[in-house]
Amino acid sequence: MPTYVFRCQSCGEEFDVRVSYSEKSEVVCPQCGSASLKELFGRYRTFTVGSSDGGGASCSTGFG
Repeated sequence: MPTYVFRCQSCGEEFDVRVSYSEKSEVVCPQCGSASLKELFGRYRTFTVGSSDGGGASCSTGFG
């Protein structure tokens, strides 16, 4: 599952969250609860590749 980086447009909090692509629109700020978020692109994200039993490897990718 990918990790996305968001910035809250209400309080300025930056945070990472691991959710599926289809659940991105349901994410809220952990600091203030606002749904007014901006996804930050070009940040490092970690992806876990492997089986559903928790085994697997992770790698970081980033742009810029």
